[in-house]
Amino acid sequence: MSAWNRRGFLGSIGVLAVGGLLAACGSDDSTPPAVPTGPEAEGPTPAVTSDQMAAYLKAVHSAVEKADDDLDAKALAPRVIGSAASFRKDTYSILTKNKDWIAKNAEDFRTSALDRPGEKAVVPITSTTSDFPRTAIALVEADGDDDAAPYFMILQQKDAHSPYATWGWAQQAVGVDMPTVPSAKVGSEAVDGKADDLLMTPADAMTLYSEVLAWGGGKDSKKQLASDPFTTRTHKDIQEERKQLNKGVEKDEVGTIREIYTPVKDEIAGLRTEDGGAIVLGTMTSKRTLKVTDGSKVSYGEDNIFTTIIGSRTFTKEYVREYGTTVALYIPPKGSDAKVQPIGATRAVIGASGE
Repeated sequence: MSAWNRRGFLGSIGVLAVGGLLAACGSDDSTPPAVPTGPEAEGPTPAVTSDQMAAYLKAVHSAVEKADDDLDAKALAPRVIGSAASFRKDTYSILTKNKDWIAKNAEDFRTSALDRPGEKAVVPITSTTSDFPRTAIALVEADGDDDAAPYFMILQQKDAHSPYATWGWAQQAVGVDMPTVPSAKVGSEAVDGKADDLLMTPADAMTLYSEVLAWGGGKDSKKQLASDPFTTRTHKDIQEERKQLNKGVEKDEVGTIREIYTPVKDEIAGLRTEDGGAIVLGTMTSKRTLKVTDGSKVSYGEDNIFTTIIGSRTFTKEYVREYGTTVALYIPPKGSDAKVQPIGATRAVIGASGE
């Protein structure tokens, strides 16, 4: 097998060819002048103002930039938490422990592995929910690349004493219709994983997506999930590797490949769209396992980032690659004829093992 070249590696960390922007405002963006005194407004108001959102995004960007420059995960707190911090920590470890190979074989690896959102919101979506945790989502420009697609970033405030922080971001997908969202001046209702007035609960949608990623469209018996670039690329990569692995022999004679995805239960949240559906972000971890058939041996002619992590290019039992992925889904309202649409994904390499 050939070495993991730049195109292959970029595919492995989920850098998608993306484009097109989220529909910013389905409702009238104008807002009447604020009344300094008198009765309360008839409708709910956003819990986060545009100025506050800008400050939160700047704080997140500064933390990630500082941590990336120093390869120090401690600098991410308190603005980057959960899986976003964990995935970054794993990436820093890979960069630190394998810097000699990276310098010789993949000069752009560090930059590619540390792609990140910038600090400017293209489209802010703020919650009208006053209860905790409070949720906001922003479509944020990519950092340092005007041609790159923006990222959906989730921001949550755990309680009144905690800052708004992010546990993940997902880069917007190409060629996918985006839902219309309310104006940031109007705000949107927050949803959690159990919201049951959607086509399916966000938790069920994430589970369905994880199963289709792992096992294919046969897991979607009701045809409720639309196609997307991340699924297409993931399935294509696995099939191509499977064919190469068993080239010239019977199907799966040398080995089998399967990637299993596991949603992170505590990381799923979103906001309502204009039609009563929701944009939801969630996190998954996955393991792509090559199981070598008894008596067979798989050898790579040159090192790639995974074999470098493991310290071996030859496997007689198994070869495992580990990833962390943040995804964004649009879930239609209950009763809709539309499908659940994956609208973004960002993937990170977080480890490897083999024997």
